[in-house]
Formats: sequence, C-alpha cells, structure tokens
Amino acid sequence: MRLEQWLPVVCCTAALSGPAAAADVRVLATGVYESSLRDLVAPFKQQTDHNLILTVTNAGGVLAKLAAHEEADVVMTSSAGIDTLAGRGDVSAPTKVEVARMRIGAAVKPSAAKPDLTSETAFRAALLGAPAVAYIDPKGGGTSGAFFETMLTRLGIADAVHAKAVLCATGSDVAVAVASGKATIGLTQASELVGAPGVAFAGFLPEDDNLTTLYAAAITTKAQAPQAAAALIGFVTGPTGTARLKKAGWDVGPR
Repeated sequence: MRLEQWLPVVCCTAALSGPAAAADVRVLATGVYESSLRDLVAPFKQQTDHNLILTVTNAGGVLAKLAAHEEADVVMTSSAGIDTLAGRGDVSAPTKVEVARMRIGAAVKPSAAKPDLTSETAFRAALLGAPAVAYIDPKGGGTSGAFFETMLTRLGIADAVHAKAVLCATGSDVAVAVASGKATIGLTQASELVGAPGVAFAGFLPEDDNLTTLYAAAITTKAQAPQAAAALIGFVTGPTGTARLKKAGWDVGPR
C-alpha cells in the first residue's frame, strides 16, 4: 500500500479523537539520509509543528537497535531492510513507502585534482594511484561495505587497496577521513559526500562499478505518534523533501 492510500486511515482515526497535537517523531535512519533529514527538521517543524528526533546508524545498526527494542516511530533504510523488518514484525508493511535510489560516489579534498571516473579502467587506475583509500568496512554491517570488497576483487586490486585502506564505520567517517588528509580519496553513498565539510564531491563511480540501492521508509508497529510519523514520510517524499534529496545526489523517480 502506498502512503497516500494509508494516510486516510490514520487521518480518519485522528479525526475521531480530535485534532492532533504537536508530537516528537523519532526517526531511526541510515547515514545515507542524514544530511537531508537534518536540513528538513526546520521546514517540517514549520509546516506540521512536529519535532523530528533523529538517530543515525548503518543498516546493520538499524536491525540491531530495533531487535534491542529501541523506540522509534519511523525507520528509513534500504527497501530490502524495510522488508526484513516487516518480516520480523518491527515495522508495518502497509506503511512502506519507497523514497529514492542512491548510488556510490567519490570525494577528494577541494584542493586535489578530481579522479577520472568516466570508465572502469580510469577508476581502477585512480584507486591504484591513490596513497590512501577510505571506504566502509565490509565487516561493519553497512550497505556498501560488502559491495566494495566484491568490486575490488573483481577489479583485481583487492590486495593493493587493502594495503592502504582506511576502513570506516559510516559514510560520514569516510568524509572526515578525506577532509583530515588521512585518506586521499573516499568512496561511499553519494549523499554522505555531497556538501560534506572539507571535501569535494568528485562524481559517481562508473556504472559497471557502482551499486544502486533503493531506499524506503515505514512506520514501526510500536509507534507512539503514527499520524505524525505518516506526516514525516509524506513530507520527505513531497515537494520540499524531494528537492532536498535531489540536491544531495539522490535519484528521485516520478511521484
């Protein structure tokens, strides 16, 4: 069921119980959403009077926190992750809404020359030529970590990159590694690099070396503010939210 089909049920229930008061909407999200959600806190508050309380972790962390019964009203992670959570009974499957797709990008320091990402050959050479490469630790539970390991093996450069790898827990850590000079190039979900302090977004990885992930949101089965949670998902996928997502490098399809 799409959000616009589910919302009337929530709104009807709310109408029977009187006007909805301002609520705290507790959001458990993966890092790919972080910059966009933080920029949407104020406009969401202005439009709805609801407060957005954000907890950010990686995909594995989302699963672990809900398994440990951490309170949340909305979960925002990969579409596959939402399906897993629905199967566990942590989120309500009918409230699932697809948000957008995200690809992996690269970043360097603003003063550095941007790597050539126009082909697999050029990208491979850029990784081999970089003194230090930051990316998500494959053992950390993030969406892109395991993909990086497979990609490096396929390109035949796993050992060479391992020797100079700066393994990170989150995409924001990748950006910090580049900004601090600890790494000369960083690879992670594009939205975690676009606009990050101290780095310049170099572009998306070549298509054959990239990972496109569909992300979604859903309301938890134990949500304390389900109407406000539905309002947040509608806001993120509405005009204001969509514009912010596009700014951060998301591929947003027709609404």
